[in-house]
Amino acid sequence: MSVVTLSSDIGFQDYIIAAFKGQIISQNSQALLVDINHELNATNYPHAAFICSNAYSYFPKGTIHVLLIDCFEGNNEQFLLMKHNDQFIICPDNGIATMLVALPKFVYSIPLSTHYSILNITQQLALVIHQILSNKLPEDFLKITTNFQQKIALQPLVGSNWIEGQILLIDKFDNVIVNITREQFEEASAGRPFEISVPHSSGINKISNHYSEVAKGELLAMFNAANYLELAVNNGKMAALFGLRSFSTRNVSTGSVTSNTLFYQTIRIYFLNK
Repeated sequence: MSVVTLSSDIGFQDYIIAAFKGQIISQNSQALLVDINHELNATNYPHAAFICSNAYSYFPKGTIHVLLIDCFEGNNEQFLLMKHNDQFIICPDNGIATMLVALPKFVYSIPLSTHYSILNITQQLALVIHQILSNKLPEDFLKITTNFQQKIALQPLVGSNWIEGQILLIDKFDNVIVNITREQFEEASAGRPFEISVPHSSGINKISNHYSEVAKGELLAMFNAANYLELAVNNGKMAALFGLRSFSTRNVSTGSVTSNTLFYQTIRIYFLNK
């Protein structure tokens, strides 16, 4: 099966995504095109990496994943092709590659003849997709590169009696997903009682398995299907009620985030003595 997934920050408001699909299908009429998400935030790489990497793991071997995010940020002379877990990932050379795959073993350069139009870029990517779907090996038509931009995926901060994570995303139900995995939480807690600090509330001191474990209107914490910490209000809107929003690494790097804003983009868990 020839599967190609598409993710982007482009949205469906115009014809770009449809045109890209047409470019792919024109050369590979049997290709199965799957949309993952086209409402990604161009300034929030951690969010994009979380969405895409968790979705990619469920696709079969040989799947080609194309991620178009912040395409004109970074090195506009090339896109990247990575081989990872018997799948292929195509993305801009703006640092997102190493947030999707921390230590990619095989990275190939897709040279761009022009970067003035997104559809010129996608046409060149469609040609690469055609080569792969024609069972050609990347090394037969592309050069391996070690010269590409890298960004380190956000990791929780850990102290002797606390762990602090960044808010990766706010979902459509206004639930809050934090970049603390179950494994990281259990290692940091070492079995100690805890309190998840939430602004303007008394906090959360237990992990639930389902929303129904708390009464309507009450706060809850659980680990979602991707094993990341999720904060919610049963039958309510967590982010809106408590002034929480997604963490933006771009704002931090440019120094435009105030300490107060930064606080509302992070969640800290305190561990108590037994």
